[in-house]
Amino acid sequence: MKFHFERIGPIDVADLELGDLTIIAGRNNTGKTYLVYTMYGFLRKWVSEPHQSTASNLVKALVGLLRSEVGTRVEVPRTEVELLRQQTESSAASKFAGTIPQIFSSSPASFAETRLSVEVGDLPPDGEHLTLAQRGEYRVAAHYGNDAIKLELQTVQTERLRSSANRLAMNLAFPDFPEPFVLSAERFGIALFYKELDFTKSRLVELLQQIDARTITVGRDPLLVVSRIASRYAMPIKDNVDFTRSIENVLDQRSEFFEFKLHEGVKNLMNGYYTSTDGVIRFKSRARKRGAFDIPLHRASSSARGLSDLYFYLRHVACRNDILFIDEPETHLDTANQVMLARLISRLVAAGLKVLVSTHSDYLIKELNNLVMLDHLRRNGSKRRRAGYGLDEGISSARIRAYVAEQNTLKPCVVDQFGIDAPVFDETIDRINEVSAELAAAVEDSAAGLSP
Repeated sequence: MKFHFERIGPIDVADLELGDLTIIAGRNNTGKTYLVYTMYGFLRKWVSEPHQSTASNLVKALVGLLRSEVGTRVEVPRTEVELLRQQTESSAASKFAGTIPQIFSSSPASFAETRLSVEVGDLPPDGEHLTLAQRGEYRVAAHYGNDAIKLELQTVQTERLRSSANRLAMNLAFPDFPEPFVLSAERFGIALFYKELDFTKSRLVELLQQIDARTITVGRDPLLVVSRIASRYAMPIKDNVDFTRSIENVLDQRSEFFEFKLHEGVKNLMNGYYTSTDGVIRFKSRARKRGAFDIPLHRASSSARGLSDLYFYLRHVACRNDILFIDEPETHLDTANQVMLARLISRLVAAGLKVLVSTHSDYLIKELNNLVMLDHLRRNGSKRRRAGYGLDEGISSARIRAYVAEQNTLKPCVVDQFGIDAPVFDETIDRINEVSAELAAAVEDSAAGLSP
């Protein structure tokens, strides 16, 4: 998937292609968060808001399929599905551009010149077999051919045939479209205040219920008050709050990655794990005796608070082909844990999760580079063991897209067998080392009684 941005925050013009792992590095106030929130908002609206298919013949055929017995097979022309892709792709970005102010909870004037275009990609090639599913509605096996796509109904549990057929048409046209999940930079505060936000919301409803209709005058509409309060936060932040509030609702679910125990990576990072009972999230130690703790999340360290949603997401919610957005994953992590987080990110990608991170962390980039080189040396088991890595660790450079945000644009980084070339960090480190060497030499000269 490729994005083209114009006039968004500090960014004048920029292009970005998503990889299995996408890195946006750069200094503060260079537009990284603007880009992360825009891409998240686009994907979020795509998967959450219905698309009305204009391919009437295609939808009609799919309604017939969903009305049939399990095991029924039909064929649909590939050209009709291609047409649906083209129509949807051209209209989705233009429609979304008008909603960008809502994503950021800002005035339309702030984004009056913003433009966005998106290339979603191609249909699966000839011979590709996929399973298309909408949870609670249908499951369809699809075999993509050059001229036609063969479909077989495996399960169906819907009475809303037209809307389900529309979703199936979009699922057929965009089978690998990722569902997004975001960890915003504000996740640390959300873990602290989500209960207070719930209380404020409940109290507001109570007060509105007590308002006499006769007291409502022009400009004092209580629904307007609710609207203004509800829209104070950017969409990714609001979605973070909603997920944290709803954690108890997903505790009986297992993510598609549960068997890989990816959530154990967070447990190892924090030397603890998370539970939720009666709406209270708690942080518990792995230790059973000495040094054991069991505390409410608001009393935990900032690093533990910042990774709680990632733990619950990986354990209970994540699905293959999701895309995980993490804004500044290194925040509140010491350098050793930044290195461990880089290794966890590579395992997420290996398991089938797409990941996009914006970062200031040289340690995270350097460790990802080590993992790229390990992948290049994947047959050298002794080298891996001496370096302290497992035989299954590593990430292919072909799976990575990396960019540096600077000078009001995105500059693509070279990614090869040595990893990501991100000079934005090297320049700063080299300058610090130069100054340090000069000062050390001056101190030695001073101690020797030499003139500066």
